[in-house]
Amino acid sequence: MSVRRVVADVALVVTLIALVACTSGSSGSSGPLEGSFGRFDGSTTSFTSFRGKPVVMNFFSSTCIPCQSEMPALEQVHQTLGDQVTFLGMDVQDTVEGGKAFVATVGITWELGRDPNAEILQGQVHGTVLPTTVILDRDGKIVFTHAGPLDVGGLTNVLRDKHLIK
Repeated sequence: MSVRRVVADVALVVTLIALVACTSGSSGSSGPLEGSFGRFDGSTTSFTSFRGKPVVMNFFSSTCIPCQSEMPALEQVHQTLGDQVTFLGMDVQDTVEGGKAFVATVGITWELGRDPNAEILQGQVHGTVLPTTVILDRDGKIVFTHAGPLDVGGLTNVLRDKHLIK
């Protein structure tokens, strides 16, 4: 087998892995998300405080280029839906100052939390890439997980398909 063929095969495998990682998919978890997390202001809150409404929870970092590009789309859906759905951004990796600067730059206006060591992302959501978006139903159960950026239509369609918005 030639070196050129090996390189082409490796490139194909890497591309397929990337496509699988960036496609949506898993839905459902055994129970609602539990536990608490910090906020940028130093306070803490729990997942139980978000029960009663669907939640779009987006894990991001200021160093993640796809995160930067998807934020305006998520903000647009947030503005369109108003109080039908709670949006919760979970900053992974950044310092508080870095996270605040990033949020100001991309112009998001929803609730923000911190997952500085990716304990929630990896431990509870089982995510491995940024951005990762998780949708929780009104009871706090994961009903959808998407690795990679989402657009306005994709997010809106999932919320409708899961009967979380009208």
